[in-house]
Amino acid sequence: MLRINGETADPGLIEDAFARFKAEAEMLSEVSCCERDGEFRTLAEEEVIDGILLAQEAEQNSPAPAPEEVRSAFEDTLRQWREHGASWDLLDAQRESLRAETISKLRMERFTEGLWRDLPELTEEDLRAWYEANRARFRQPPSARALHLVRFPESADPWDDYAAMLDLRRRALDGADFADLAKTHTKKRGAETDLGWIEQQRVFNPFESMLFSLRKDEVSPVFFYEQALHLVKVEEVREAAVQPFEEVADGIREEVERARRLQVLKDLAATLRTTAVIERD
Repeated sequence: MLRINGETADPGLIEDAFARFKAEAEMLSEVSCCERDGEFRTLAEEEVIDGILLAQEAEQNSPAPAPEEVRSAFEDTLRQWREHGASWDLLDAQRESLRAETISKLRMERFTEGLWRDLPELTEEDLRAWYEANRARFRQPPSARALHLVRFPESADPWDDYAAMLDLRRRALDGADFADLAKTHTKKRGAETDLGWIEQQRVFNPFESMLFSLRKDEVSPVFFYEQALHLVKVEEVREAAVQPFEEVADGIREEVERARRLQVLKDLAATLRTTAVIERD
C-alpha cells in the first residue's frame, strides 16, 4: 500500500503506469519478459507519487471552479463515457466519483496554467538551437527502387546454382533487360520482382548493405542471403537528406513547449517531496 500525505494511491494507476513503461521498453527491444520489472514498478510508483503531490497542491492553491463550469465539463465527461460504450446504469453508479474527478481536473488545469504563465516566450533562435542539437531526429534515410531476382539452391552441387546466377548477371551486364530476366527466372513465391521503394533502416543487414552500395542502373554481384541467391538492380535512388527547419518548426515548437511544461511540473513535484510524508506498507 502506498500513501502520500495520508492519501492512498490507487493501485490501478500504478499498474497502468507499470504496463506503459514496460511496453515502451519492449518496443525499443530493451527488455524481454520480466528482467526489468522491478525498475518499471519503481518508475510507476514515482510517477503516481508526483501526480498525487501535484493534485494535492492544486487542491490547496486553486480556487473551486464555478458551478456552470463544472456542469459543462461534467456533461462532456458523461458524453465521452457514453461514446465509449458505458451504460446509463454504470454512469449513475459512478456519478459522484466522476463528478469529483471532473472538479479535480478543472482545478489542475487552472493550477498548471498558472505555473506555465511565467515561462518565457520561445523564440526562433531557441527552436533553431534545438533543431541543430537534434538534427538526427529529422534525418530521412536514403531509399532505392529495386528489381529483384532470387533463386533457391536446388542442385546437388551448389556451384551449379551459383553458376546459373552468374550467367544471369552476365547477360544483364551485356544488355539483356533485367526486368525480363527476373520475371522469367526468379523463384520467389508469387514471382514478384519489383520491390518498390525501400528505405535504408538496417545498416548491417546484408540485403540492404548490398542494395544501398549500388548506383542507379547498377546490377549487384550475386550474393547469398537467407538461404537464397540474389541479384538486385537499382532503378532509382533518393539520397539521404535532413528535413529543413522550416518544415518541422511547428512540431519542434510543440515538443519543446511540452517538454518545458513537463519540467516545471517535475521541479515542483521534487520540491513537494521534501516535505511530503510518503509511506509504503
